Amino acid sequence: MSKLIAQTLPDAASLTIDPVDYYRQVLHGYYNFDCIVSEGVIRTAKFYVPEGSVYNQPTIFLGVPAACPTDEFLVDSGWKTLADERHYYIVLMEAENGAWGDDDKEIAYITALNEDVNFRPFFCAFSSKFYAFAYGETASILGRQSRLYPKCWAGVALLGQAGVTADELAGLQTGETRVPGVMHSQVQMPVWMSAADQDEAFDRMVGYYLAANHSREMPETTGSRKVWQPAEGGTIDEHWCSLTVTDAIDWKDCMTAEYAGNVYDLVFAGVARYPGNANGALRRYAPIEERGFKKFSAMVPGGYYQDGRDVYNRHWWVYLPETVDAAKPYPVVFVFHGAGGSADEIADRTGWGDLAQKYGFMIICPMASVPNRVRHVTNIVTNEMFRAMWNTGAAEPQRPNDMQFVDFLYNWLTENYNIDRSRVYASGQSSGGMMSWACASYRPDLFTATAPVSAKDINFEGETLPFVDGSIIPVMANLGLLDNAFKGGFGTPSAQHLVERWHDAFRLKENWDSYTYNDGGKHCSYQQGLFTNYIYHTNSGVPILRCVETATKTHAVWPSECEMAWCEFLSHFTKDPDTKELYYDGEKVSLG
Repeated sequence: MSKLIAQTLPDAASLTIDPVDYYRQVLHGYYNFDCIVSEGVIRTAKFYVPEGSVYNQPTIFLGVPAACPTDEFLVDSGWKTLADERHYYIVLMEAENGAWGDDDKEIAYITALNEDVNFRPFFCAFSSKFYAFAYGETASILGRQSRLYPKCWAGVALLGQAGVTADELAGLQTGETRVPGVMHSQVQMPVWMSAADQDEAFDRMVGYYLAANHSREMPETTGSRKVWQPAEGGTIDEHWCSLTVTDAIDWKDCMTAEYAGNVYDLVFAGVARYPGNANGALRRYAPIEERGFKKFSAMVPGGYYQDGRDVYNRHWWVYLPETVDAAKPYPVVFVFHGAGGSADEIADRTGWGDLAQKYGFMIICPMASVPNRVRHVTNIVTNEMFRAMWNTGAAEPQRPNDMQFVDFLYNWLTENYNIDRSRVYASGQSSGGMMSWACASYRPDLFTATAPVSAKDINFEGETLPFVDGSIIPVMANLGLLDNAFKGGFGTPSAQHLVERWHDAFRLKENWDSYTYNDGGKHCSYQQGLFTNYIYHTNSGVPILRCVETATKTHAVWPSECEMAWCEFLSHFTKDPDTKELYYDGEKVSLG
């Protein structure tokens, strides 16, 4: 096998997309990567993207032992072979000057590298499926880092003599995470631990994970391996799904593709950590095609060039559960993914597929196009072509008009399925939430109601904002109070503008000054657990606009929020497809 030589990352501006196959990774190979740990501190890493990779594959972070050259380790450990076979992305964490330093210094490096890759530089890696393997002396470092910052990983493999000191354990049991009232020792972590000699510190580490993972008392034993299954439990937002595994084997014997593949298949496959709260929420997942989702594609005009040059191979997924009586018209929900996401991941992590099955409606999950331009994020030069996002403004070169795509999908649905045109809804997160706002603003005659999440603005072109014009369109919007992308909940000018637009368009009783925001719910309509609600009614008392702030939530969407949106809001509204008259629980909505 020829020697691997790390390449210099190319100029982002030199990379272009193929509108016929725009989810194919353009960049592949073995590259150097500079990680900004702190001001003036830069550490190196390597990444490997196998040829033939596509968008949003699992990303494996590898702690390279100090004695092993990184390029040789990638090959000798079996990880290059595994990545080529399974199309994993690989990130290699490197020792500085041939030696790993003290834990605090290295923890800062690992955490910074995780954050940098999360910004999707040059290849799009969705952070819900970040997993880490540490070999030799790196096992102890990764162990400490993952216990302090569990949201970084959906699972870790500590392949070496790691352990937990009594002092560290005490700190983890009493130290509060970013979620108030939740200690570090209460956060789940799928974990595989291997060591030939298992001492008291190792046993203490095992006990820590058994408690955090809600493990059953008795393990399943095969040879030197013990596997503890989680007990039954969890919520709609976080499943109890963490396995705890120990293996009495020397870490050097773990450096094979077969061993690494077994670790992944047994402990990590089917588990992802979504940003459900500030610690991340673990959820089971499965390929959506195995759950009955069907993928479709068609060449759709972009709307920029009148001569038809900008034609894109657009994709979307449809799920019609067996609980739906296909002989009768049924509701449909458009579910739009966020920037850097994809249709298959939004359908899974939001729980909309489960809700469709439970309540009997169809969902359609379109896939966004990819803007082809360079951007700068925290000193990282990257390319937006790897961050599929929705365009709620005018069409532009290599970025189509997505409202035109929505029109196409609406017509396609009516031609191919028995949808109930009086019950067509939209929801989405982040960029997809903006798309939901856009559906309400631009297409109120097509949609019955919308539920945007983690979004409070619309990207627009020029000085003219989109404006609600046409039929009445109800909106339930949700923001997280720990959302760094949209800080300040609804207490910001952009949110105020949207509220005022709805107030003016539909002559609502309440206006912006009727409430105070992000103040602990002191002046709101009502609170329900972590949710603070601000309701805007028509003069007849119909809740046309509902703004919800969620405590402890980051830039994310929770399955429980989606269920609340469906049960408490969307499903109550119907709209006559011909007259465009809106009905709430069967009663016509009047603005008088």
